[in-house]
Amino acid sequence: MHIESLEYFREVVECKSISKVANKSHISQSALSQLIQKIEDSLNSKLLNRSNRGVEPTDIGKIVLKYSNNILKTYEKMMEEIEDFEKSTHTIRINAERSLVTYSLPCALYKVKKKYSKHKYELVSSKKDEIINDVRNDICDMGVINENISEIDLDVNRIGREKVVLVAEKDFRIPDKITIEELFNYDIIALSNAYYISSKICEKLGRFGKCEDDLKILFNIDSIGAVKSSVHNGYGISFLPYMAVKKELYSGLYKIIEIEDFDLSYDIFLLHKSYDKLSSSSCETIKYFIEMGDKSFC
Repeated sequence: MHIESLEYFREVVECKSISKVANKSHISQSALSQLIQKIEDSLNSKLLNRSNRGVEPTDIGKIVLKYSNNILKTYEKMMEEIEDFEKSTHTIRINAERSLVTYSLPCALYKVKKKYSKHKYELVSSKKDEIINDVRNDICDMGVINENISEIDLDVNRIGREKVVLVAEKDFRIPDKITIEELFNYDIIALSNAYYISSKICEKLGRFGKCEDDLKILFNIDSIGAVKSSVHNGYGISFLPYMAVKKELYSGLYKIIEIEDFDLSYDIFLLHKSYDKLSSSSCETIKYFIEMGDKSFC
């Protein structure tokens, strides 16, 4: 079974069409069908269900797709390392949660790059489970996440702390300081897929006999940029990472609303394999991140 065959199989599943992939790849539809058939024959299993609506993976096809993704990621990483070796360089790939990639990590990575100018760095956003899996499978050299984890095969180190603030548009009618009880009177634009924020909110509200469902959630948005746009338009208030709204606060577009006894700061963690399994450049980078600690974030 060739790597190319797995790439074609993945594309067919993603496009739900053999003909579209064939046209895009400039090969005949029959040739592509034969490649898929060879994979099915080698595994002695049917991988695709074909119909007038396109193609869908069978249950076994879904298993093959999952492992194909890992195989292809590993293959791409191998080719990168070969290229780096031939060029006497090493690209250090760091996978991190999206909010960290967008706001907090670029500043930290700039400081690391100034220290190790010859190293090449690639910063990629991923979900927490994907980050852990990619570190474990050598798809990336290290990962950065918003919560502590316990993984016996990985080393985890705290490298910083991020503050979450409640913000509103500068002219939004709300006092600069409110109580927990008053928080429930205002429309809130919630950042979805941000467990590191919502879990902290639930924990704090629980101490007052409340839960997140008691809040006046206007709507949930999975983009920090879209949440900021809604806040800017005066639709409501929102809990956001400080680094995401630092510019707006300095320019006076937003204001911070302080809540009594309501600190939502969270720690940032770096995870990686043991040093003996990493390149010297990766080890240097990790140790410098740990050495800088909270100072690494602007």
